[in-house]
Amino acid sequence: MLGIPTGTMAMTDERMQRYSEIIIEHSQFPSHHGPIEDPTHQGQGENPFCGDRIKLQFAVNSEGLIERAGVESVGCAISVASASLLATHLHGLSLDEAAALFEQVRTAITGGTDAARDEQLGELAALAFAGRYPSRVKCATLPWHVLKHALEEDDSVATTE
Repeated sequence: MLGIPTGTMAMTDERMQRYSEIIIEHSQFPSHHGPIEDPTHQGQGENPFCGDRIKLQFAVNSEGLIERAGVESVGCAISVASASLLATHLHGLSLDEAAALFEQVRTAITGGTDAARDEQLGELAALAFAGRYPSRVKCATLPWHVLKHALEEDDSVATTE
């Protein structure tokens, strides 16, 4: 099979299956869905071409760590799953760590899969498989662009353009 060892192909298939399950789970049962009380940071974004809309809120405590996050998302399964994964993984991060996570996830989505990076990102690596489908890259990255706007306290509507 195209010179790819069978074990490697099987591992890739297993990873693809696992990543699909993560996307489906987070799209059907989004985590941290809804507004939070007293957010310190918030952002919103939309993709006018497909209708995906994201509103992200989070609260930073006195120690500089994100202690609560909530997201309201309307859109396709990948967009909703990406927003859910984002809100889930913000808890306990500093603002600098959240900014670094934005860069890591954006690179994973736009740069394809890499086993070492996937290991570091954990379930967030599932979003890298959206990059295999160019029409889905904007769906997966929109929530992360909203995060970047919120971190920069930019109140304009985030897009993926």
